[in-house]
Amino acid sequence: MPAEEVLITRPSGRAAGTLLCLPGTMSAPAIFDGLADRTGADVVIAPWLAWSGPHDMATLGARVAELVVEHAPVVLVGHSTGGVIALRAALHRMRGLAGLVLSDTGANMRGHGDVDAIIEHVRAAWGPELWRAVAQRGVHLPVPERIADALETYPATLRRSAVIDALTSQRDTDLAPLLGELDLPALVVHGRYDRARELRHATELAELLGAPAPVVLECGHTPAAECPESFAAQVRRFLANLD
Repeated sequence: MPAEEVLITRPSGRAAGTLLCLPGTMSAPAIFDGLADRTGADVVIAPWLAWSGPHDMATLGARVAELVVEHAPVVLVGHSTGGVIALRAALHRMRGLAGLVLSDTGANMRGHGDVDAIIEHVRAAWGPELWRAVAQRGVHLPVPERIADALETYPATLRRSAVIDALTSQRDTDLAPLLGELDLPALVVHGRYDRARELRHATELAELLGAPAPVVLECGHTPAAECPESFAAQVRRFLANLD
């Protein structure tokens, strides 16, 4: 996979592992700003929605599985749709995957608002107004200005067709029957004030993975950006327990 398709940030000191991070649909890679220094790990961000495609969950999972092998050993950090892609990758059971950190995501999209209406909005109203609405829905707490700007402007770099394909595939994906096959350490994190996902989605996901109960942070849909210190502390603890 070409090197330009990932973004790599290294901590100021010696790395304590590698985090392969997958943002959500239309969510800027900037949501992971500072994660390397806060966790002491190398951070490799896969901006999957900017890739050439196709953008279905199965294909994206296979491509991420290749990245895991390339950067192994790694922990996959998946946010929202990125969490589904991380789970798809994990189901390849490749060597080098040490664990999963899954934020504000779920095994399927049942109860995830009206996803068909969201897809239609993307199809009919693609532009700054929609991007701003999506960015505002994704956070509950204020985020640094550079991240807020990135959340509103990043979609301009994407193809509308890629967004539609990804959301349509996610809508049609149900991983619940498959997750019992995974035998991996997993951390599930959820924002209490998430307007896209309910806590029950995180609870169900943790149960399906045989993971501890979700860690609930006092934020919205994007804990890595809204509660960066608290989110990083949970990831650090998870990495330490793996060691």
